Amino acid sequence: MVPQASRRTSLAIDPVALLKREHGLILDQLAMIEAAMGSRAVGRGTAKETDRTTLRELFQFFTGPVEVHFKREEVLVGDLQRVLGRKQEGQKQFQSFLDDHRMLKADAASVMRKLGGRRADGPDSAAVKTLGGLRTVNAEIRALILRYREHIACEERLLFVLAEMRLTAVQKRRISRCILQV
Repeated sequence: MVPQASRRTSLAIDPVALLKREHGLILDQLAMIEAAMGSRAVGRGTAKETDRTTLRELFQFFTGPVEVHFKREEVLVGDLQRVLGRKQEGQKQFQSFLDDHRMLKADAASVMRKLGGRRADGPDSAAVKTLGGLRTVNAEIRALILRYREHIACEERLLFVLAEMRLTAVQKRRISRCILQV
């Protein structure tokens, strides 16, 4: 039998590594959306009903499960703010990451509605029933994919590097325990 204390420390993982792996999953999901869009990813073609169904299924990740990742990053941001004791301008930078999460999730929900997904926050959208509506949705999807990629690149370039440089092993273990509870 392994002592309780040993089990706890063996479960602790590097929180930055975990968040980077989750970024990989998000990027994979974005790539699947682009594949489902086919030539529409470069602005050609129109979505058929089966395409819209596939896109709705893929976008469900961005209106639900991605929230766990966002909450985990929120834990990291909160701890970094405390550890670094940043001045007001630094706090604004950290807050922008959290604000981006809310905007990305809201934009994904908007795309879901426009794809005709039956969501609790609105009925099927009539906009996708016309070619112009499909072009608009395709443009929104492309823009959302780009914003997600830019957001992830920014987090990895700034937030994660800062965490790697400034957090001690003890702080990382504590953050790890917190994010695994999300």
